[in-house]
Amino acid sequence: MSDHRKAKRRSSLRVRRRIGASHMDALIAKLSKLDIVRGDFDYHFVRATMIIVFLVFSCQKWFDYEAHALIPFISHGPLIFWLYPVFGIRGAAFFLGSAEFLIGALLLLGFWNRRLAVLGSLGSCATYVATVTIIPFFPEAWAAPAGGFPAATLPFLFLVKDIVLLSASVYLLKQDILRASNSERWIAFSERQATN
Repeated sequence: MSDHRKAKRRSSLRVRRRIGASHMDALIAKLSKLDIVRGDFDYHFVRATMIIVFLVFSCQKWFDYEAHALIPFISHGPLIFWLYPVFGIRGAAFFLGSAEFLIGALLLLGFWNRRLAVLGSLGSCATYVATVTIIPFFPEAWAAPAGGFPAATLPFLFLVKDIVLLSASVYLLKQDILRASNSERWIAFSERQATN
């Protein structure tokens, strides 16, 4: 291909990319004006979703089948292995279910109380740190019938999703701390103004 044709082709590609970019720029400009993007929808949506996750998972822990299904997870968890020697199989499930219910309740109350929101988010972070640390120690993580790595077993994949839940928890914690510190500053400022 001649140099002239190569240059013309490159120029044509740049024009097409710029046209595509201008369509994308227009779409981004329109989306940025939506109330859902400008408000706190993401924060409230993540909080509500985490509440549902904690309440649903906490209810499961009260059933015998779930207590036994947790055995490979708890027994290989470097931060939670102690639950079985201390509480036994059913007691460990009850303990986790109670903790998850409490965290879900704190997250729910966090809609109205910023300090409780911080506590709930801290509990959520701790929960998912405990479950994510199981990942490197989980036995038979790779599905042998499918040829092994990268084909994973369903229980292992169940743990991998906790990475996303940990990320959501960290996001909530950051937002809750910022909102709590801002409200504390506002209260302190208001009290100073009232005394002057």
